[in-house]
Amino acid sequence: MTSEKQSASVLIVGASGQVGHHLALAAERRGLPWKGTFHTNPRPGLKALDVRDAAAVARMVRAADPAYVLVPAAATHVDRCELEAQMAYEVNVVGTSHLVDAANEVGAVIVYFSSDYIFDGADGPYDERATANPISQYGLQKLSAEHLIAQRATEALIVRTTVVYGPEPQGKNFIYRLLAALHKGQEIAVPVDQVGTPTYAPALADAVFDLLAAGARGVINVAGSELVTREEFALEAARAFGEDPSLVRSVFTSELGQAALRPLNGGLRSDLAEERLGRELPGYVEGLRHLAGEGVLG
Repeated sequence: MTSEKQSASVLIVGASGQVGHHLALAAERRGLPWKGTFHTNPRPGLKALDVRDAAAVARMVRAADPAYVLVPAAATHVDRCELEAQMAYEVNVVGTSHLVDAANEVGAVIVYFSSDYIFDGADGPYDERATANPISQYGLQKLSAEHLIAQRATEALIVRTTVVYGPEPQGKNFIYRLLAALHKGQEIAVPVDQVGTPTYAPALADAVFDLLAAGARGVINVAGSELVTREEFALEAARAFGEDPSLVRSVFTSELGQAALRPLNGGLRSDLAEERLGRELPGYVEGLRHLAGEGVLG
């Protein structure tokens, strides 16, 4: 890749979502020119794109001529993916294939965001060498996209992450939904048997750009440094934002009646990323305190 290409713009496919939003902010902090797309949630300066439309994807990528095509865009509603598997497959797998082809055409590195849902949750947290065994359509589609990229992309970085939280335009992540209920004095059911490594979105975005600057390729986990139950994560969020922790009601995942199975003992080990970065990503306590200090959810 030429030095001219190295300094070209970044294309963020799905820049209106949580991860995409923070990737754009991280690019700006680094003075990197970037362009972004949205699908269902318009944002100023972003261009509409349906990744299922191969011709539209090719036109967008050719016009941007980026060094990196970052792909946080996905159908991420796990239960909807289970119930509408064909729709989700067209976005999560077919759409990814269109982006791979387009990135290859312009000589760009594709950066794909995957999940710990590619694992069954029997013995997490998982490192990059762990054997995948998805138990939901969402996890299966993420794994299928990983395989597609490994087989067809000229240059790629697959970033696995999990339970991402932070300031976001749509306000849809777990912490937003939790605090909205608590602020109204409403009880909220939170599973006590789901374990993971929550990931602070601004730190995730910074880590991705630092890994790219270091030439990282292949599969790498980028997740928070602390393992925690979803219940304790919710209780810490309540404490950080001055809400009533007693409104957090502990339940087992099986009581929630969800369409898709969840990996219970999940989460990711990020030793490889930490070695490359020379630092850990924040744990959930530090991340929630950062988030509370931002004042965006008060």
